[in-house]
Amino acid sequence: MVWRITTDELLERYKAGERNFNGIELIRIVGEMGERDGVDGQITGLEGADLRDINLRGANLEKVDLSGADLTGSDLFGAYLGGAGLVKTILRGANLFSANLSGATLNGADLSGANLSQVNASSAVFIGTTIGYFEYAVLIDANFQGAIGMLINGHFNLIWDTTMPDGTVEKGPYCKWK
Repeated sequence: MVWRITTDELLERYKAGERNFNGIELIRIVGEMGERDGVDGQITGLEGADLRDINLRGANLEKVDLSGADLTGSDLFGAYLGGAGLVKTILRGANLFSANLSGATLNGADLSGANLSQVNASSAVFIGTTIGYFEYAVLIDANFQGAIGMLINGHFNLIWDTTMPDGTVEKGPYCKWK
């Protein structure tokens, strides 16, 4: 069952102490900037929000702007974050197991201690991001330039046209353990 909710409603409920937003779909507020020149804009309202320990398991957060938000310890297991704005977002210790980050922008984000197993990070941008490591992840056309503290090239990650932290591009396709 999909539970549709606006960013304002989510923030109001979170501030009231609710933490379980399992399976929500964030929706645009009527009158909020939407299509511009035929391209959907991001859903705004959560930039810089304190959402520590929130349960967003299986949530549809497509094109949601969470830039600068604190999602420390959050549960994003299986969440869809396609095209999401996660610039300078704090995701320390977050559970991103099997999350879809395709096309997301995570520049300067802090993913220290986050569970990044089996994520789809195709075409995601991680410039200057702090990351532990990925395992069994899809890293096709992802950009890790300037990223620190991580292991990309191992743990059965799929590498293909992937920009490495030093700026080199691994053409691939390949998947290797170490």
